Amino acid sequence: MFVIPSAASITTLFVIKTDFYMVKDTGEVRASVQAISPIPAGVTGNGKGFEVTEYAADASVLEHIDFANGPVLCKFESVLRPITNRFGKTTNTQVLTKLIQDQPLRQSAPAPVVKPAEQPKP
Repeated sequence: MFVIPSAASITTLFVIKTDFYMVKDTGEVRASVQAISPIPAGVTGNGKGFEVTEYAADASVLEHIDFANGPVLCKFESVLRPITNRFGKTTNTQVLTKLIQDQPLRQSAPAPVVKPAEQPKP
């Protein structure tokens, strides 16, 4: 049987802002994530440095992003979905669907070995 692979990918972003709004007509919640991205070399113009890039996201993704210590580096699973903008134009858009939790780099210290108390000798 022929199987078509999904167009899923892993994207790592330096997230600086999240936002969401509700579409009045449909009640659909639209969420977005803004991140800082390097400007690719050789793009039109002479821009150098970094730019703010906005990604569409599932609303459930926003709940897992914690800005308690400022901007955060996050790894997301993303897929291509057809999205219709407010002008009625439909395009295939990369949508962040899941925040991937990495294993902590530091391991906790091993628990100390507790020896049983010695019994007094008669």
